[in-house]
Amino acid sequence: MNNNHILSAFVAAVLLLFLVPGVSAQSITQTIKGNVFDIQTRETLIGASVVILDSHPLIGASTDIDGNFTLRRAPLGRHSIQVNYIGYEPVIIPEVLVTSGREVVLNIGLRQSISEMDEVIITPEILKSKPLNAMATVSSRSFSVEETRRYAGGLDDPARLVSAFAGVAVGNVQDNAIIVRGNSPKGVSWRLEGVEIPTPHHMAGGNVAGGGMVTLFSSQMLDNSDFHTSAFPAEYGNALAGVFDMNLRSGNSGRHEHTFQAGTLGFDFASEGPLAAGSNASYLFNYRYSTLGLLTDFNVIPTDQAFRYQDLSFKFNLPTRNAGTFSVWGIGGIDKFRQPLENNPDMWENDWDRVTFEWNVQMGAVGLSHRLMTGRRTYVNTTLAATGMRNSMDTKRQDDALVPHPDLVADDNSGKLSLGSYLSHTFSPGLTTKTGFTLKRLQYNLDINSTIDSDPATFRNIVDEQGSSYAYEFYTQARYRLAQNVVLNAGVNSSYFALNNAWSVDPRAALSWDFHENHAISFGYGKHSQMEELKIYLVRLEENGRITRPNKDLGFAKAHHFVLAYDWQMNNHLRLKVEPYIQFLYDVPGIADSSWSMINYKQDWAFSDALENNSIGRNVGIDLTVERFLHRGYYFLATGSVFSSRYKADDGIWRNTRYNKGFAANALVGREFSLRDNRRVLGVNTRVSFMGGERVSPILTEKSRERQLVFFDETRAFENQLNSSLYLDFTMTYRFNRARYSSVWAVQIKNLLAQSMPEGYNYNYKTGSVTLDESVVIVPGISYKIEF
Repeated sequence: MNNNHILSAFVAAVLLLFLVPGVSAQSITQTIKGNVFDIQTRETLIGASVVILDSHPLIGASTDIDGNFTLRRAPLGRHSIQVNYIGYEPVIIPEVLVTSGREVVLNIGLRQSISEMDEVIITPEILKSKPLNAMATVSSRSFSVEETRRYAGGLDDPARLVSAFAGVAVGNVQDNAIIVRGNSPKGVSWRLEGVEIPTPHHMAGGNVAGGGMVTLFSSQMLDNSDFHTSAFPAEYGNALAGVFDMNLRSGNSGRHEHTFQAGTLGFDFASEGPLAAGSNASYLFNYRYSTLGLLTDFNVIPTDQAFRYQDLSFKFNLPTRNAGTFSVWGIGGIDKFRQPLENNPDMWENDWDRVTFEWNVQMGAVGLSHRLMTGRRTYVNTTLAATGMRNSMDTKRQDDALVPHPDLVADDNSGKLSLGSYLSHTFSPGLTTKTGFTLKRLQYNLDINSTIDSDPATFRNIVDEQGSSYAYEFYTQARYRLAQNVVLNAGVNSSYFALNNAWSVDPRAALSWDFHENHAISFGYGKHSQMEELKIYLVRLEENGRITRPNKDLGFAKAHHFVLAYDWQMNNHLRLKVEPYIQFLYDVPGIADSSWSMINYKQDWAFSDALENNSIGRNVGIDLTVERFLHRGYYFLATGSVFSSRYKADDGIWRNTRYNKGFAANALVGREFSLRDNRRVLGVNTRVSFMGGERVSPILTEKSRERQLVFFDETRAFENQLNSSLYLDFTMTYRFNRARYSSVWAVQIKNLLAQSMPEGYNYNYKTGSVTLDESVVIVPGISYKIEF
């Protein structure tokens, strides 16, 4: 985007903040309500005390027979909520944002204390950053949907938000793929409501497998969620690098509330409320349509490419008196991306300029979940879900006579019907188990055709398969409190892939010891395994009239994760965390007698080589986090990672991986200013990111010049490294509360300093040489939201 456009939009947004008319002096309050339950048994707690700390007069309530509470006439602004219940560890939910636009709904889980109350005074635990999943001990943290808006660079996107966390690096500004502790982005698993789903991004896999342009998730829909970077709990299978465990919130069952948002990334409309008067059942949905296409049409983004996207997400929550709670949920997106043909050879600078394509993507997931209490200490959770994706790409390349020839024609239709269930039982306050299974029926219809090195004469079929297969996962895990300050989490995950009879048994264990007041040390271990994309297994090779499928019997890629963690809670709002780790990857697919390994996989639509489980890898590093949680309007997050990521393929040589950036550092700081009795709130946040460059292989200069394409010297794979990158992101929000609604102006700018980023090597027809293409991409997010 032109810098003048950015400056104009920024100034306009600032002026609008101060041109909003004043509000009346009438007092505005809001309701805080929710539910309190036993976090292990899910049993609601009757008579729990819920109060707003430092409220004058004190605002408090007790939970009713269903565990529900209501705090009326809560002042606007941020408040800390404390919850107490006899025999349970008290908790504090800090800095809860109360606005005039919608009620605050909190679901609060308490943990039983294993100490006698007359023996020890238990300090309330502040619920911030610790994972929601009680089985997670190391390399895990929760994040809120509010942080995806408030943190600079987040752009309402969970993947972009976590790039500020320790151990996470990114590739470039355009893509939201993340590199977790030196692993390929394809090693990250996404789960929604406990179900594994396809990568939930618009334009998923365009540049990087595991990444995309914009998330499908709407900030109006998401609840607090978990992000895991190593040694995951036993319930998470089919992932080597990281796990997003995403949750959709339930709609407000007490009143109807709506949200409309208009911005550069899309037009959103969300609505929620009770399904019927007097019912606890609720609905929640959000629809978004992109404005990026409009920006392209008006040349705000100077490109001839045309792209559109839209998405829809919903959740119906249906509690019953005796049959448990049902929920019906779903998420889906439609993308269209087209690049026109350039018919003037004088305008061709590289091979991409002579290519036209049309790309259509459809992704969806829908599920029915059911939670049933079968006793005071036992509940069963069951989900039936269907997920699917259609990925269609039609690419043509012009020859020197301006005749377009097919270069890549791919139609990837895949779906999955899954049934998952687990049983959680609490034997005592110190011992809880969780045992479950997932059965998956995999459907596929793949037709992929491509050339070799863009030679039209080599156009051939790579994959042509239609059918189904099955995959199974079983797991059991337990949380055992050996003492008030010592917790052991242990379990095992086993998985089986029926297509080739591949299987793996993966033990997991973690121990946490609070050895001194506000100091804790933890150790975690996990063995993990992951399948490849179905198209990799179904590669079709034809030689002398004989067709083979050389990859059908590939086993899982596997890894051992070891993590040591030290946590120091310096005070209620400041913490230090240090995590050294080492990961050993093995049985990773690679090409025989070469340096090629899936460890370095980025994206290859037309992959057609035979593979073997012949590669190993090693990731070693240390992550540092210093964080001040939001308190009195001020917060910061500083993270640093130093790591080495190396691998050995079938040629027997240890090398740097593509993702061995060496280091990544982030510094984020923010401030909130409350004006006019919290009726207006100005938030300012900025983030600086500095990280090493991607590793690349040397260019075969003569061959590239002769063929006018880029060829790399794979005998010296990833010897070179691109320049380090420095990015500055900025976010400013301005909220004003009225008697019946609240609204928010937001300005989110990624890469404010207009730093260039590498896009890859191309043969330049004008210079007759291979050049590294770089571009300046500024991602603007300017929006207005009203909640009523």
